[in-house]
Amino acid sequence: MKGKEMKFAKLFSIMLLGIMLVTSVSFGQSIPSGTARYEALGYNPFIKDAAIDINRNPAWSTVYRNYVFGDLGRDAVGTDQYQLTEQYAGINFGVSKDVSLGLVLNKYEDNWSNFGTPYGIQKPVVPLKVLFGWQMSPKFALGLAPYYAGWSSEFDSTGQNYKRNSSTLGGTIGVLGKLEGGWIEGAVDMKINKYKYDQTIGTTNTVFENQGGLQMNFLARGFFTVNKNMGINLVPYLGLGMYSWNPNVTPSVAGGTDPKFSSFSFMGGLGLNMPVLDNGLLAGGLSFGYHSQENKYETSNLTNTYSEFVLPQFNLGLEWPFTEWLTGRAGYMRAVGSTKDEWTGAFSFYNKGTDVSDAKQTITCGFGLNFDRFNLSGTVGEKLFKDGFYIMTGKTNELFGVLSASYNFGR
Repeated sequence: MKGKEMKFAKLFSIMLLGIMLVTSVSFGQSIPSGTARYEALGYNPFIKDAAIDINRNPAWSTVYRNYVFGDLGRDAVGTDQYQLTEQYAGINFGVSKDVSLGLVLNKYEDNWSNFGTPYGIQKPVVPLKVLFGWQMSPKFALGLAPYYAGWSSEFDSTGQNYKRNSSTLGGTIGVLGKLEGGWIEGAVDMKINKYKYDQTIGTTNTVFENQGGLQMNFLARGFFTVNKNMGINLVPYLGLGMYSWNPNVTPSVAGGTDPKFSSFSFMGGLGLNMPVLDNGLLAGGLSFGYHSQENKYETSNLTNTYSEFVLPQFNLGLEWPFTEWLTGRAGYMRAVGSTKDEWTGAFSFYNKGTDVSDAKQTITCGFGLNFDRFNLSGTVGEKLFKDGFYIMTGKTNELFGVLSASYNFGR
């Protein structure tokens, strides 16, 4: 995997360089965006971010036209210093006054991480998403983003044959409406995750596959100006998500196969977004939510249900320009939840308590480097501030934990 990750990073860099060389050299402005900016600002749902917004709602592709974006990668803990993970790249073109088309490559948007590698089946690889945006009127835009990823493997020898495959197919549809003094957006994402393991040994054939595998997510968000002079905007949002996964085997076996899985999540909140420090940004607010997941183990007659009420979650992000080419970012995110882990069936018990979000994600910070139309953003670990740079201390610390890049080649 190391070679593939490095090749992808090189391809992304070459693509960015090529676009910068063939496009206009006139003065333009960068549009900072990406995972690094989002995390550095406290995992903030109350900010606008080109890359995050396009991937979540393709209707935003009508706004950010002629734009390249993506993540150069995340520092991979426990691997060598040259390896990065979670890399992806996207590009969006304005092909006419009202229509935009684009691609997003290698960005995983499935729920396979919940299930590991059943029967040796791997998660679908090299996902492809197509972006289509249509500005239907000055105040209304529609977006569509089909998505596909797949994987397969086959082994055949005398008296034995094993076929494995997995796939994720679906897409996102979104709308964006402009209002007097603001906007509203909505998006629905639906994907079907499938796997199949076809095993033939001698004359006996057994097929392991899943039923369901449907994931659905809903998003609604608004951005309303409540004080025009100060630029204060009210930002409400609501998100819903659900998923199910039911393994099956043919011919059937007593008790079925384990486990059958389902999950549901809800999150909503209200925050403020406003300019500060001349060209800076301050955004934050409170959220609440509910998450649950259920595993049914039919062979042992047990059901495990885990649930969590989140109240409150607090997000805060501050972004300000040091110079024309350097931007600083800081964020804070903390959530408190009431949890319950319950087992019922052959025996029963439960654990209840209070939990908090990962302490490593509480305080975040980062920088953005702006070079005309190009932006490079990264998160910075607190340990760097504690131990200092290698040139001063002799201690090796990564400057950036996550790196995102973008290039605005629009006129």
